[in-house]
Amino acid sequence: MDNNDSHRSIHSNKSRLSAAGNVDVLVIAIRKSEAELLCETLVQVGYEPLCYNELSQFCNLTSSNKAIGKIVAVVLCHKVCSSDSETGSTVINMPSQLPNPLRCKRLIVVSDCMSEQTIVSLLDDGAHHYFNLRESPRVLQARLEAALRWHGRPSDKSLVHGDISFDAQKRRVTRAGHVIELTPKEYELAYYLFLNRDRVVETVELLASIWSLPAGVDTRRVDTTAYRMRKKLKLIAAHGWELKRVRRICYRLVRTETRQEPVSTSELLEET
Repeated sequence: MDNNDSHRSIHSNKSRLSAAGNVDVLVIAIRKSEAELLCETLVQVGYEPLCYNELSQFCNLTSSNKAIGKIVAVVLCHKVCSSDSETGSTVINMPSQLPNPLRCKRLIVVSDCMSEQTIVSLLDDGAHHYFNLRESPRVLQARLEAALRWHGRPSDKSLVHGDISFDAQKRRVTRAGHVIELTPKEYELAYYLFLNRDRVVETVELLASIWSLPAGVDTRRVDTTAYRMRKKLKLIAAHGWELKRVRRICYRLVRTETRQEPVSTSELLEET
């Protein structure tokens, strides 16, 4: 796929995703210049992008669409304003605005915003990576390639463990039939720990897998998220699952042998 192909993808915004062919990366950008930059960058590293620019284009998007399964990642171009005066189109500006079938993909946000609060908000809202759009094209290309190469797509497999169920498509977890309201990062942490149950998981692994952060950064974000998630899901020995803190640098989720007290709906409602 050459640059002319990427330009055609950019201008085919009104086409349905089901007709996207071999597209493997979805680019969401309101401005043509940014769309071209991202699409051309992705083409150079061997991916086939398709660009959309309006929220309305996703209204009928469901997990039953066969093309969704081919999408490896979504690259979202974040803007400080939520609308573009030139087009009047509503912009998908935050990861949580994406339809559920896309939110379970690898989410990469690029932006020219340097506000620390905004960057943290985007990552907490479900983005797996944040890259600066003002960096040189060569650096941006290297970052996108590394994110797609090393992390691939998040697991889209639903999990069921006793009375705890994860719906990966809807990014929703239930316990005893009750939906537990988790933040995007709380959901990802819970899913990852249940996927790796009975295994000691180091904090640095969680930072890399869920926050895409290197070793050596402050680990309090992991501890804070784990604390909130444990409280909401009642991951204590008396309720069948226990999330243990191991040597202050690891976590381990284990099934307790004897379930002494069933989790009641009223108890779960207290934390949501």
